[in-house]
Amino acid sequence: MLAVIKNTSSAPLFLVLGLTTSTVLAQAHMPVPSITDATLDQYRDMYQQSPLCTKAEITLWTCETKKRVFSLCSSPVVTRTTGYLQYRASNAGKLTFAYPAIKTQPLGLFKYNSFGNGNASVKFTNNGYHYTLEDPLRDKSSIVVSAPGPSGKETEIACGPNQTLQVNYTMRLMYDSGVWEGD
Repeated sequence: MLAVIKNTSSAPLFLVLGLTTSTVLAQAHMPVPSITDATLDQYRDMYQQSPLCTKAEITLWTCETKKRVFSLCSSPVVTRTTGYLQYRASNAGKLTFAYPAIKTQPLGLFKYNSFGNGNASVKFTNNGYHYTLEDPLRDKSSIVVSAPGPSGKETEIACGPNQTLQVNYTMRLMYDSGVWEGD
């Protein structure tokens, strides 16, 4: 690549090096084979069923309080061109919120992070509100909602432990769908 550059100024060289560095970094964040080769059949028993997800869907994450249920539902297969993720919330058994409103591919709508300490999170933004589904490996999960505007007031909803954002098949869906941001 560098031999093609005829201009020796630092700007074109910086651009070429930047592109090369981006490619290397993207490869460094590729999941290990135990994630990329994971199948739903291997991990099906690890997913609990949420009342907000249909039996044909996977409940990737769920949180229940006294009157409310919050869940991340998924089609069994999600790629960049097929399947969907949808966050749903209910109050007293009635669906009150779904994001996105229609079932669609998650690329550009959700962001997934898996951290070296085993924690994982899914983030999305709707009408200026920032939602984070936090799933610590060794602690209770939670939902953090940040309000729009300068105040950015945060509300945290405590959930139970042992969620499933760290399950290899969940991680595969996040990678295959293009929402995986690595660690």
